[in-house]
Amino acid sequence: MSNTSSSLMDLLFPGIRQRVLAVLLLEPQAAFHLRELARRTGTHAGTLARELEKLSQAGLLLRTEQGNQVRYQAQPTHPLFAELASVFRKTHGVVPALREALAPLDAQIRLCLVFGSMARGTPSAGSDVDVLVLGKVGFAELAQALFPLHATLGREVNPVLYTPKEFADRARHGDAFARDVLAKAKLFVKGEEHELAELVGDRSVARTHD
Repeated sequence: MSNTSSSLMDLLFPGIRQRVLAVLLLEPQAAFHLRELARRTGTHAGTLARELEKLSQAGLLLRTEQGNQVRYQAQPTHPLFAELASVFRKTHGVVPALREALAPLDAQIRLCLVFGSMARGTPSAGSDVDVLVLGKVGFAELAQALFPLHATLGREVNPVLYTPKEFADRARHGDAFARDVLAKAKLFVKGEEHELAELVGDRSVARTHD
């Protein structure tokens, strides 16, 4: 997480709330009991219980009882769920982890983005992290840099590598993969939407950022 993003998140969300929302919003399919969440967030169970009750009362979490055990899960039907999940994916999810892992190769990478279910916010427990890298870097070098993330994220990381010219040519010639990436949700690790649009010659998008 960049210093700017970190300070903004700290301002908007107190530390405990930020940590527990990061777990629950980034794994909306999972339900956690209190002690498990306390372990995942490094917080005291008593303090965390009060925070979870506040979030449940606000409608952001589902609270279910199974025998003597209470479980908490993100409430995907809450009006703010999609927006909050998107914010936390950018600040606590795969994007900052990828950015840190690829930092040694930064000079060789022009654009990098996450696509697929992870970018759409619909990953299953077994979903991979699909990453498109546009640059002049060797695939073996790229794979080596990303390998530690398998353990960090608990998911396989699948890089797709092109030079910027190769991807632009594919997009201009109607390549199915390139057009699919351009049309659907993306999380940018390096670069922005307008830079990708300029690369492939999509002036309608690029002009909105002039």
